[in-house]
Amino acid sequence: MAEAYAPPRSPGAAIRPLWNQVYLPNLIISTGQGAMLPVLIYAARALHASPAVATTIVALNGFGTLLFDLPAGQIVARLGEWRSGWVATVTMLLGLAGCLVASSVAELAAAVFVQAAGLAVWSLARMTHLSRVAPPFARGRALSLFGGVLRTGNVIGPFLFVAVAADNDTTPAFLIFMICVAVGFAWSVLARDRADHAQASQPSERIRLHHVLRDHRRNLATAGVGALGISMLRGSRVAMVPLWAAHIGLSSSSAATIFAVSSLVELGFFYPAGMMSDRWGRKAVAVPCLALLSIGHVLLPLSHHAGTLMAVALLMGFGNALGSGIVMTLGADLTPEVGRASFLAVWRTMSDGGLTAGPLVDSAVVSLASIALAGPVVGAIGLLCALIMGRWYAEPARPRH
Repeated sequence: MAEAYAPPRSPGAAIRPLWNQVYLPNLIISTGQGAMLPVLIYAARALHASPAVATTIVALNGFGTLLFDLPAGQIVARLGEWRSGWVATVTMLLGLAGCLVASSVAELAAAVFVQAAGLAVWSLARMTHLSRVAPPFARGRALSLFGGVLRTGNVIGPFLFVAVAADNDTTPAFLIFMICVAVGFAWSVLARDRADHAQASQPSERIRLHHVLRDHRRNLATAGVGALGISMLRGSRVAMVPLWAAHIGLSSSSAATIFAVSSLVELGFFYPAGMMSDRWGRKAVAVPCLALLSIGHVLLPLSHHAGTLMAVALLMGFGNALGSGIVMTLGADLTPEVGRASFLAVWRTMSDGGLTAGPLVDSAVVSLASIALAGPVVGAIGLLCALIMGRWYAEPARPRH
């Protein structure tokens, strides 16, 4: 008689197979994305786009993902995780090939949007897979590691581009991303868990949007607001730190150095953040993450030179590190067994909407009032989100392994 399967008895043993099956393929793909993002605006400028149009094309990368989050849920629900990965890979490669051969701003914009749509499907398929296979007692660690892996790739990518590219040549960025997509997908195919293949290929029940909103309205109004706030603060941080650096007269290299150092801080804390999440609950990391990012925004106008701005940026970086993977972890905790992809599509729409909303709120405040008020306004919204989540989110009981 065959021996019954025994689940891993420790978080480390539960997560170990995910390195080969999930983390390394996504590290490769996020490295390619990190190589492309910093030079996308230069690719637009090379096609004679104005600064405003070039910025819009960069924004399309985020908007394309946001607009395709809900359709991605339908694709993953209809095709299953495995076939959706094929669709996502082909779509990303087509979009990146379009970026390479684009001869006009309109062609580049369309290609960027196609690439972003493919990335939305890939991200949702991977998140659906992780939410299903990561055991609940190690879910915080598993998804914090996933978030850390994506950030690591985005840090490696620009250095890889600099190592191989000539001055003012953006072509290598798209080539690197294409190679990374192909290699990352091939790796995931070869390393897949064949015992899980049937379930990964199984379509899931599709749930209509209004049913998801109705059935999960309490969690979306509490944990969802917290996730939206974290994403908004993260998006605002990327915009406000360089903007304030320029406002106080720092050079672009100084601003880049400050942001890079604060981002490196995050890489050292994502696994401890996952351990805290598993041991003490999701609010133990989500609420401090919201609070520290918010306080950093409030303190931003008080920084008048490189040293004080570095201190504020490090505070934001530490707060962001505490929340590594927490948005995905909350989504995985709350997702139902039936309609998993449909729920996660709504969840990703909220989080990606927050990333987009942060810079838009900054822009509106700067236009209507002053740059000194942008940080405190966003910080106040973040503190309100922290209050809502800390006061009203009913955290589920934490399972023990």
